[in-house]
Amino acid sequence: MTEVLCVDKNPVLLESCKHFLEREKDIHVHTASSADEALEQMKTVAVDAIVADYDLPGSDALQFLRMVREKSPGILFILFTGTSTEEIVIEALNNGADYYIRKGPDQKLRFLELSQTIRSKIGAKNAVVVARNNLIMFSGLTRHDILNQLMIISGSLELASDDVKEPGLLQNLTRAQTATTTIQRQIVFSREYEKLGAGAPCWQPLHTVIRQAFLELQAETLTLDLPKDAIDVYADPIFDKVFFHLFIYVNKYSTGATRITVSYGRTANGLIISLSDNGAGISPSDKKLLFDKKPGSEKVPGPYLAERILEVTGMTVCENGGEKEGLRFEIVVPPDGFRQSKNKPDENLVP
Repeated sequence: MTEVLCVDKNPVLLESCKHFLEREKDIHVHTASSADEALEQMKTVAVDAIVADYDLPGSDALQFLRMVREKSPGILFILFTGTSTEEIVIEALNNGADYYIRKGPDQKLRFLELSQTIRSKIGAKNAVVVARNNLIMFSGLTRHDILNQLMIISGSLELASDDVKEPGLLQNLTRAQTATTTIQRQIVFSREYEKLGAGAPCWQPLHTVIRQAFLELQAETLTLDLPKDAIDVYADPIFDKVFFHLFIYVNKYSTGATRITVSYGRTANGLIISLSDNGAGISPSDKKLLFDKKPGSEKVPGPYLAERILEVTGMTVCENGGEKEGLRFEIVVPPDGFRQSKNKPDENLVP
């Protein structure tokens, strides 16, 4: 069942809209006469589509649209209004409206267009979800089968090595074992990467995201210094993997690192999130290839994956550590991609 929320100050139009759209047996319509009433209903109803007039009591549809996009970025939003100035239409589309339909004297024709638009847009969205879920399922099954076969190969190579005394043959077996381990790691990496973009971006508490990523690392030799600033960042649902993979890279390659320090800085370009360690860093030649993912690379692909996750919402990452100093990753969040959080950081999560 497709749940549609119609928002308009005109009760007659709301009733007509509900009556016409519900002729489709798979559409159920909820009505609200203001943005506040609509937002209240959205707390208890999983809305698939919103149809809103521009002129709403206490606000306009653009303000309402921004609030909807902040809370539920994946909802279909259709501006259904008699206001037809080009500036309003452009601003609505720039703020995330999916479609614009102008009201007119022939209500049946407009409601028909509205119904067809909702069905086609929701249908296309559902088709993408089904296709992606099938792809994830098939790739998961394939990954599982490959990993099982790799375990057999790895075990067989290990047993064969125990019985081999000839140095040249033993060296070849060792190379095969190393290649098997590399394939296993790359397959696990693909499992992380397929989640990228699977869900709509959302606001996430930065402090909590970083702490949870560090706890997942389970590195007994590393400690974390993290500021208590309450900041939310608009990012892909797997935003925590950015920090998790950067932490892994530091732990594996920055020789002697025992502490990671996180700091925040606000500039005209947005928010800068800095992650630095007290280790010896990596060589200049390795820094040049830090964000590359080339075939045959033995390096952990963490920075590469972090960059891919960040670019979904316009963030960037670079490494600015000095020579023979620890790594220093700098993530730049655009001005509209962060905000002051209303909630205090969760101090119960202690590394």
